[in-house]
Amino acid sequence: ENNKKDKKKKKEKKEKEPTILPHKLFRYATKWDLLAVVVAALGSLGIGILQPLSIIMFGDFLADFGSSMSNPDELLDNSIDIILVFVYIGTAALVGGYITHALWVLSGENQARRIRKLYVHSILRQDMTWFDKAEEGSLTTRLATDVQMIQEGISEKLGSLFQMTSLFVSGFVISFVKGWHIAVVILATVPIMGLLASSVGFYYSKLTENAQNSYAQAGSIAEQVFAGIRTVYAFSLQDRFSRRYDQELDKACATGTKRGVVMGIQLGLFMFVMFATYGLSFWYGGKLVAEGTMTGDKVMIAFFAMLMGTQAFQSVPLNLSALASACGAAYRIFEIIDRVPEIDPDSKDGIQEGTLVGDIEFRGVDFSYPTRPDIPVLKDFSVQIQAGQSIALVGSSGSGKSTTVQLLQRFYDALQGQVLIDGKDIKDYNVQWLRNQIGVVSQEPVLFNMSVRKNLMLGATDDVTEEQLIEACKKANCHSFISQLPNGYDTPVGQQGGMLSGGQKQRIAIARAILKNPSILLLDEATSALDTKSERIVQQALDAASVNRTTLMIAHRLSTIRNADLILVMQQGQVVEQGNHNELLEKNGVYAELVQKQLIALEQEDNKSDDTTLDDDDKIPSRMLERDSIISGDDIDEKEEIIINMTKRLSIASSLDGVGIERRKEIEQELKWKTTKTPFYKVLKEMRPEWPLIGLGIVGGMLAGSSFPVSSLLIGMSVTNMIDPTVENIRPGPMEGANLYAFLFVIVGLVALVGMSLQVSSFEVAGELYTRRLRSRMFQAFMKQEVAFFDVETNNTGALTSMLALDAKNVNEIIAKIVGELTNITSTAITGFVIAFVYNWILTLIVIACVPFLIVGAAYETKVELAFEDDTKKASIQTGEVAGEAIKAIRTVASLTKQEYFEKKYDKAGLRPHKLAHRKAYLGSIGYAINQGVIMYLYAVTFYASIRLLGIGKITFEEMMVTLMSVMITCFGIGRSAALASGIAKAKYSALSAFELLERQPSIDPDLEGIEPNTVQGHVEFQNVNFRYPARPDVPIFRGEFNLEGMAGKTIALVGASGCGKSTTIGLLQRWYDSLSGTVRLDEHNVQTYSLNNLRSHMALVSQEPTLFDMTITDNIRFGISDMINVTQEDIVKACTAANIHRFISSLPDGYDTRVGDKGSQLSGGQKQRIAIARALIRKPKVLLLDEATSALDSESEKLVQAAIDNVIQEGGRTTITIAHRLSTIQNADLICVIDKGKVVEQGSHWELLKLEGLYSTLVREQSLNTN
Repeated sequence: ENNKKDKKKKKEKKEKEPTILPHKLFRYATKWDLLAVVVAALGSLGIGILQPLSIIMFGDFLADFGSSMSNPDELLDNSIDIILVFVYIGTAALVGGYITHALWVLSGENQARRIRKLYVHSILRQDMTWFDKAEEGSLTTRLATDVQMIQEGISEKLGSLFQMTSLFVSGFVISFVKGWHIAVVILATVPIMGLLASSVGFYYSKLTENAQNSYAQAGSIAEQVFAGIRTVYAFSLQDRFSRRYDQELDKACATGTKRGVVMGIQLGLFMFVMFATYGLSFWYGGKLVAEGTMTGDKVMIAFFAMLMGTQAFQSVPLNLSALASACGAAYRIFEIIDRVPEIDPDSKDGIQEGTLVGDIEFRGVDFSYPTRPDIPVLKDFSVQIQAGQSIALVGSSGSGKSTTVQLLQRFYDALQGQVLIDGKDIKDYNVQWLRNQIGVVSQEPVLFNMSVRKNLMLGATDDVTEEQLIEACKKANCHSFISQLPNGYDTPVGQQGGMLSGGQKQRIAIARAILKNPSILLLDEATSALDTKSERIVQQALDAASVNRTTLMIAHRLSTIRNADLILVMQQGQVVEQGNHNELLEKNGVYAELVQKQLIALEQEDNKSDDTTLDDDDKIPSRMLERDSIISGDDIDEKEEIIINMTKRLSIASSLDGVGIERRKEIEQELKWKTTKTPFYKVLKEMRPEWPLIGLGIVGGMLAGSSFPVSSLLIGMSVTNMIDPTVENIRPGPMEGANLYAFLFVIVGLVALVGMSLQVSSFEVAGELYTRRLRSRMFQAFMKQEVAFFDVETNNTGALTSMLALDAKNVNEIIAKIVGELTNITSTAITGFVIAFVYNWILTLIVIACVPFLIVGAAYETKVELAFEDDTKKASIQTGEVAGEAIKAIRTVASLTKQEYFEKKYDKAGLRPHKLAHRKAYLGSIGYAINQGVIMYLYAVTFYASIRLLGIGKITFEEMMVTLMSVMITCFGIGRSAALASGIAKAKYSALSAFELLERQPSIDPDLEGIEPNTVQGHVEFQNVNFRYPARPDVPIFRGEFNLEGMAGKTIALVGASGCGKSTTIGLLQRWYDSLSGTVRLDEHNVQTYSLNNLRSHMALVSQEPTLFDMTITDNIRFGISDMINVTQEDIVKACTAANIHRFISSLPDGYDTRVGDKGSQLSGGQKQRIAIARALIRKPKVLLLDEATSALDSESEKLVQAAIDNVIQEGGRTTITIAHRLSTIQNADLICVIDKGKVVEQGSHWELLKLEGLYSTLVREQSLNTN
């Protein structure tokens, strides 16, 4: 119900939402751009005037022709000047057309680039309150689509609007001057056309805006899916997200369908009014000539000037709708650009001198998050911290610990009270300067899709030497693993650091913070993702880094904060205890209780000793492995074999993952060019459901297309009737002469009404239906790909979202515009040439000999568009990726004060598409210019030939008129094909790209049939597993010696150093990846023999960084179980109670209907984790996979959740595989496996492994909280 209210409010707001005035589109134009726009506008106006001027020359020629028909030599002398004027007009159109078109494209591109930069700049400077309410997915989608709309509205389409308006106005003026009687008759129909244009234009832009909003929502859904693809696969959510995506597509499709029908009917009515006007004009003109009021040539000039004017007016609505769409898009974009955030990192105001001392004070602070103002997070929170102290905050999840970190960075401002640093309110400091003084390591570290080195350098405020960089990494215990990466510090980390384990990412983030050398260090669960050994070393590094600087630590793992100068225990936004570790233990209060819960017993308790003796040896030897290291070394033959095996399994495209990037690009290009000839045929083949619509559209296109040459026949006859001296000027009978022609014009108008309405409506609707289906299929195809596909650098979230947004839209051009227009143009050409050949084949052949010059222009323009389209598209996608990545990680960007860095990176990425657009402008304008100028040369040749043919008696006046009219209108139609060039190019590459995806066979195919048992026992086994990640084939994870067996119903815990392959076991068991050799079994079956959905249905995953989706808590938890199974609210509450989150959810104003925000941004880490656990528990899995499932929980929550998980396990028949760095969570496991260097080196129960006095025993002692 709340969602409905929100939608209603949004709808009301949307209806009131204004667009901007057209002149404001140019607010970001430089003086050069404005000069270019002015010159281009004048050029477009000039080119528009040239065509009606040519009509005056044509009229003069016809007058001479009529009066001098008996004397061809005199006719040639009289007409030669007129013929030369056509040559001059053609030359002016050629030169002017080139300059004008180039200037429009260049100025539009320059402004669009500036708008993109400003938009990205403005988004990156916004405060977190704004981001909490905005949808990140739609922000990046708008960057791709809305700015493109603005660009279209201020470049060629605006030029076309000027040209057509000029042609329209000049045509009307000439018509009035030469024959106002005819002009008045035609003018009477203009209000009808104007009303049609304006009303439909407004409605059209409104529908366009609604469709864009629905596509933005769909883009947001797609972005969430691609960012959380492992969670989507783990819970088999593909169908559910497909349905949600399809719902948004359905809305857009419904709107687009309406838009197509409206446009078709409008253009049909437009053509009917136009042809009816022709009939009325010639009927009235014939009457005036018969009465002697006007001469035939003046009627002809007045009529043709009006004809050109009305034809120009016909294209005005389309160009106006482009302008209206640009204004609507600009309103949304400029609104964001203009928004000045309350906490503005761009502001130069505030103190920014020297460095901070580091005294911190929270004085009576009250705070609630703006998206949830009813829920207080901090209440009268007061704390004083002295410079150089290390302070630890502990307490239950959601108690407000992380909020203090956000307030200190000024992501938000306190509602009441003050936050002071060095005795000054932090509002008095300059925002960027303040954040530069603060180093942050957060619970879920964000790395960017660039090299390790570049990620580290983001922490550096000054130039840092290689030695300092390595020193920081050594302190953070990450130098050794970085050195082992294929390219060392220059190895890309992948999207969201996906090529690294959680612990490796965390250590790089810590090194980045150390490089910053801040006055205040904020550690929000900084070591939560580290194994014990790394944690101890990193903790020492952090302790060292904390010397002489104020350090605020948030930790659930209390072993990490025992040395803190002051520990603050928080509950419900207030401090309930404070003191150092020993003082708080002596108080025996809340803190002492938390410590007690985290203690690991090192000695066997008396009551357990009988149960845990090693008499159970019949089971242990088969599982116990010796603790020795494996021989490292890369066997080249083995590596080659791996690549060969991979190539066998992967499709062509995916097998390129390990190949050099340059070679990969070449192969991709070769693959594309091999299929270049097929996409249009394929598209039509795929459109079988729309064939009836396409059939109607083709019939409509043929009718509409043929109406022009048929009208040219009627025009030729009408003009002959008025000008040919051999025709008697007598009043015709009811169905003779002008009366007959007027009636036939009305019939042609009716045919055109039906034809054009059918053509445009049918193709637009067919295009919308197919586009909706193509988008849906592409989205589903993405969700069928193996996880390795998403590991490839080029297949990141931003690129895939852009591909969905743009490719389907461009393919729509094939159907909606190109096929329809080509049908229309073909029909015009065939009908026109047939009429022309019948009347005078000699003149027709002469004209046809000139037509190739027209086609050359169109062909050249197409070739230029094709040559640039693929490169431009790729470059634009890469540019979008940069922006999308920075927007998604805005908190990290703001914390590092690297907004300017990412703006420059975006600007640099945008340089290539910008240069390509410039080159395209210079080269593509040649084709446009040819199309403008050559037609005038064609007229000159035709007139000269007509005079010569008259001289040898091979032509009559009527034959010349009909042939000329037919060929002129046919050539005008062929010239129109040039406008399709860019659409054809875009559509071709988008179709290639889409089909490449749709035809790609994933190496792990979810559609392949396999065994589908209703239930499994849960026996898990890994045998001689050899594995490397496909995106990193040169880094071995398991070398064929990984063996592990977990009995059904038991709890198996995996421990080991970060990056040793613990989480890889989950990936292999879930079949995100397949092993290169060896087998992974569930029960007695190889996991590869199961159907994929069935395999995953027996498992539930809780990962280290839980992915929640931007919907309600209920929806997120329901995602844990198949939607075929009925889930009651009681079931959801039960799962949440078990996960210790029910009480918190109940305290929210909207309870279970509360939206969690993008990636769960409205919740703390612990709250997200507990909802993820509830989602797993509701699944009632036979195999429960816990990858650091309790890493984000405070001790109290962890204990309760652990107890809940233990209770679930004890229900019976459930195997649990748990990965943990915090050993207190796994001491009750049936089997603990210690993994080192790609194999299990120790295994047994907690007590068995302690007796071994080996690696596990060492880890346990390092984590002990005993103070004795």
